[in-house]
Amino acid sequence: MANQIQKFKQWLLEKRSFRVSWFAKDPQHKPAPEEALANLPDEMAHELIEAVNELPTHPHELATVKEAVEEALKAWRHNPHASTNSIVILGDPVSSVSRILADGMGELQSDQEDKLPVRILSWVERPADANSIKQQVKDKLGLDQEKADEDWKDNSEEADDNQHLMIIPNLCWCFLRSADGLDGLDYLQELLPHNHNQFWVLGSGIVGWDYLKSTLKFHAYCGDTINLPHLSGEDLQNWLEPIIQQFDIRFPDAALHKRLQNSDSLLDIGIDVDNPIEALSEIGQEVSATIRSSVRAVKEEILDESEKPEEDSPKLDYFDRLSDISDGIGVVALQLFIKSLRYREDKEIEKIDTPADEDGQIKPAEKSEEDSNDKRHLLATIPKLPALPDLSQNDMYLLYSLMLHGDMTVIALAQSLGDTPQVVNNQVQMLRSSGLIEQRGKVLKTNPAHYPKLRRELVKNNFVIEAPSDRQKGKQDDDKHSIFQSRI
Repeated sequence: MANQIQKFKQWLLEKRSFRVSWFAKDPQHKPAPEEALANLPDEMAHELIEAVNELPTHPHELATVKEAVEEALKAWRHNPHASTNSIVILGDPVSSVSRILADGMGELQSDQEDKLPVRILSWVERPADANSIKQQVKDKLGLDQEKADEDWKDNSEEADDNQHLMIIPNLCWCFLRSADGLDGLDYLQELLPHNHNQFWVLGSGIVGWDYLKSTLKFHAYCGDTINLPHLSGEDLQNWLEPIIQQFDIRFPDAALHKRLQNSDSLLDIGIDVDNPIEALSEIGQEVSATIRSSVRAVKEEILDESEKPEEDSPKLDYFDRLSDISDGIGVVALQLFIKSLRYREDKEIEKIDTPADEDGQIKPAEKSEEDSNDKRHLLATIPKLPALPDLSQNDMYLLYSLMLHGDMTVIALAQSLGDTPQVVNNQVQMLRSSGLIEQRGKVLKTNPAHYPKLRRELVKNNFVIEAPSDRQKGKQDDDKHSIFQSRI
């Protein structure tokens, strides 16, 4: 089993790299001129992107998957006919739930002595023909309908000897929101509750899961639903620490009195007067980050040395803010982290890091001959969410459909929306040029950096999507959520 999971994970990394590579390689989504990726030497930029993409799945996400599946699997193996035979792992639509699930299952299987044979739906994308999904699910998982019918009727103890672990890393690839796109889910819905010799581990995005709850009552045929955890500032800092150390990334103080002493540090406030919405967003984020850091700096001034935290407070401020604005979603935090980096010369960083003298003047540190040459370093400025462009109702329908399925091609998106591919592609290219959609090859995906604001905008317009704060509650009340119905 471990070999199958490892092969699938490697396939995902090659075909579905969902981290920084999306906007780094999309020619219509170039970084802003002041961002580090726009100014770094090509070799260093490549190393930075590779380092971020090669980060392992966060330990808290791995532990959540491993512990939940292990507990449910143990109960099922003890009494297959009395326990639920499935568990659902839910993540945000911009997260790579397939990769997280594969990593968690790989760790679980490596720790178990009595391993079950595994069958994994090792797709890296939805089948192009929605009508073929049902048959491809059967073929890929080695399911024969006639044999399955016999197994359903067989409740003997001998049948327990033929147990299998069935893994579907991304349930959202098993359907298409269209007239004929739900046959694969209908088949799984019939199969799940009857064959107790198979334990199913299903991964899904929360938007797609809510849709399946509403249209098929799919949750009624499954066991517990487990939500991936919110990552705190400390979680993110520990996760990104290898990159911080590798690239010597520095974290200046964002406190107001420190920034006023150093005019260069105020250059990061890029206010566009011709775009009032973006300007207000920028000002609001600057104010919230500055106030928080200033309150912390004042406390440090009045505390005794023994009471001051040992950790670097500006760094803690940075990652606490990063967790807040990213809703604790790892891939969102990664992109905002990269976008916050600036590539500057030593003299600029010295102005930020060097304390003022008694007269309030900055005294640059003396340089040795070795340091006399201009060197540059990566500097982490205040992390911020990009401004959300104005969206029409049609734009929101399209973006919601894309979030519902996780990622898809223009043709599949057109089928989902009931429009022609040409009409949908024109709309996609407009949203892509504004940074809301990213494209790699033929595959489209919502830009993770925009997801927190986009989710709130869709909720405001009656698209009901689970809030990040609900992720810790485990299985939700069946009647709590509804879904914005399809136009087809």
